[in-house]
Amino acid sequence: MPDDADLIPPFEPPPSTPHPNLPAATDEVPEIETERVSKLIARAGLASRRAAEDMIAAGRVAVNGHVITEQGLKADPLNDRIVVDGHPLRLSEKPDVVLLFHKPRLIMTTRDDPGGRRTVMDFLPRKWQSLHPVGRLDFDTSGVLLLTDDGELTHLLTHPSHGAEKVYEARVRGQVSPETVEKLERGVRLDDGPTAPCRVKVLAQREKNALVQLTLREGRNRQVRRMLEAVGHPVNSLRRVSFAGVELEGLPAGEYRVLLGGEVKALRKRVEGKVKKISNATRPKPPRHRAEPKTEAKASESPEKRPAPRPKVSSPPTRRAAPNVERPARAKRILKKWKG
Repeated sequence: MPDDADLIPPFEPPPSTPHPNLPAATDEVPEIETERVSKLIARAGLASRRAAEDMIAAGRVAVNGHVITEQGLKADPLNDRIVVDGHPLRLSEKPDVVLLFHKPRLIMTTRDDPGGRRTVMDFLPRKWQSLHPVGRLDFDTSGVLLLTDDGELTHLLTHPSHGAEKVYEARVRGQVSPETVEKLERGVRLDDGPTAPCRVKVLAQREKNALVQLTLREGRNRQVRRMLEAVGHPVNSLRRVSFAGVELEGLPAGEYRVLLGGEVKALRKRVEGKVKKISNATRPKPPRHRAEPKTEAKASESPEKRPAPRPKVSSPPTRRAAPNVERPARAKRILKKWKG
């Protein structure tokens, strides 16, 4: 039996006293704020943000009876009338809500469970039952779980191309060496392929086990557990402490709070900022790759076309030149013979 002094204690529920910098838990819906018209169109599911901006530039959108073509104009989703291609834009009558829930272990991240196990919805009052979990958190993993009714935000947070950061703290068996940290950061090969590079930090270490922090941008099934097991460090307990910058600070396990309007705005800006950065980096590349083959194709076609006409150009003159040369000589011979 290992000595208790050599073991890092399992994760304990945080104290009930809230963090001094954390807003007080509340069930109040955040106040309505004006939003970009393109964002409202995307939120209604009519088009993507970029496509909505194209629609505005084409004069297909009107606000309160006035056609708009300028980008960046904002509107009140409740009080302003937005029309797209002659059809009123239908938006929710209430602002989108985002809940931060501290999921305990042995709770399902689903709306219901056929096996009768408890789900995250069992911890929420009736008025929040229409919300859905953003992504998933394993049955035996605790920590940050977001719930919302905002489909666009859910897409931004869960789609792999957007790369929302997830920070985990894992209590593992054995001491974690610098070589193992480097291997995890480079990526390890799993059954479903190699993992993407990530950040790894050893927070605490004893003789028998260690506390490791991993920051990922992927979200495969049981990925953290499989990564650590692949390098010889099975996980004893796992907790997600941050998701896209939203942290647990001061929130006890099994409790939730509504993110304030400013927090939701900051969350969206963080994720959208990553999307913009990725798109700017990749956007110029396709035209360059498309342009190069076309240039090479023209260069390769020209040598093939040049040899073809050469025999046609050279042969006709020789055929035509022969009669022109022979006729005068032949005429002289005939004339000389006739005179003689």
